[in-house]
Parts: sequence; structure tokens; C-alpha cells
Amino acid sequence: MSQEALRSAPPPAVDAASDIHPVPIAAEAFPPLTSLLEEVRSPGMVRADIDALIAALGRAPAPDEPLRERADLLLGLLERNNAVGDYKGSGGMKVRHAAREALISLGYPYAMELPPELLETKPPGRKPGLSGGDIFLAVVALLYQSGALALGRLALEYVDLPANEVTLGTGLILWLATLCALVGHQSRSRDMQVAGSVVLWVAAVGWILVALAGTAAIGTGALALVPWHVTLWTAIALRPESAPDEAPAPPASRPTP
Repeated sequence: MSQEALRSAPPPAVDAASDIHPVPIAAEAFPPLTSLLEEVRSPGMVRADIDALIAALGRAPAPDEPLRERADLLLGLLERNNAVGDYKGSGGMKVRHAAREALISLGYPYAMELPPELLETKPPGRKPGLSGGDIFLAVVALLYQSGALALGRLALEYVDLPANEVTLGTGLILWLATLCALVGHQSRSRDMQVAGSVVLWVAAVGWILVALAGTAAIGTGALALVPWHVTLWTAIALRPESAPDEAPAPPASRPTP
């Protein structure tokens, strides 16, 4: 056979198959859960140690790993007084949540040992972002309150009080607070949400007091005229989102030996 034929021959089929199907990683390549847990509990713990523990919890048990020991370790992480369970990985998942999923994946009978309180789901809070209804309600409430302030301006002028300063200042605060809450929800800025929400709730309480005073003066019709209802509804609709859970921050780096 000539040298040209040897050079043009295709590579063996075994090499192509090895490129398509990589060699699987042996289970011994992963450290055991107990070793990873000790790393997380050590004084020199870093965020990467938490990530490694969460990743190990998501893997299936090794063939020679006793399921009873693994279940006991997971139950220990689920205890409320275990500080390790509150640690968060880089993706935001808590060690306790990863341990719960790992215990459920073990199946019967170990999954039956999951504490009942961890099976309960929290009621859904306010969804992030804005809906068209939120924006429409905010605009209607602002226009309604602006009209009420215009009528209040006439009443203040009748009793010789600084009508322009009071009504224009109040209206400006209401518009800025509502805009702050809307922008805060759109940009996911909780500080802006809280700032706007505080003013909206104060405004709702103020309009309720005005409505009660108007009821004593002119009757129950004041309850329908004073915009306390739309202001209160807006304050509820634009309430801040739930604050994210805080987790203990691990040390920045390991101490040098």
C-alpha cells in the first residue's frame, strides 16, 4: 500500500465514537457530602464551598452510599436551628431548600420523614412588575385627587387661607410619590417602592380623615366624593414587593495557614 493511501485513510471509528460519547466521570471523583459539609462549617468557608455543597445535594447518591446516613444528614440540614441551612449559593438557592429536594428525591420511606411545615407553601405575594390595571388605577386616582384638591382650593380661598401653596404642594407630592412607586416597580427598585408607598398610605389616611370630617359636616355623601377609596386602592396595588431573604454572608477568603 502506498504512503498516499495511508495518509488519506479515515481515522478509526473508535476515535470518532469517543469524541461523540465522552468518558463518564466516576462517582469517586465527587467528594462525599460529609466532607463538603465540613468545608462549609469551617471558619475559612467561602461561597464556592456552599455552591459545591448545593451541587452535591442535587446529585444522585453514590451506589455504595448508605441511604439512611444520607437521609439523616439531610434531615439535619432541614432543622431550623442549623445555620448552614440558611446559607445561600451563588444562584440564590438556600442549602435548606436543596436538602429538601434531595430528601424528596430519595423516595419512600425517607421522603416521608420530611417535616410537615416544609411542605407548606407560602401564599403568593405581590407579583413583580406593573400591570396595565395598576397604571390605569394610579392615573385615575391622581386625576380624582387633583379634582378634589381643586375643590379644596376654593374652600380654602373662602376662609382666606393660602390655597395655592397648600393644594399645589399637596398635589405635587401626590404625583411625585405615585410616579416614584410606579418607576420603582418597573425598575424593581424596592427603595423607590417603599418611598412611594409610604406617601400613598399617608395620603389614604389623610383622605379618610377628610371624608369623616365631611360626613359630620354635610352627610354621608362626603364618603363618595372624597377620593379616599381610590387612594387606598392605589396604595394596596402599589405596595412594595416582599423583601428578599437575607442569608449569612460567608467570609471573603480562607485564612492562610
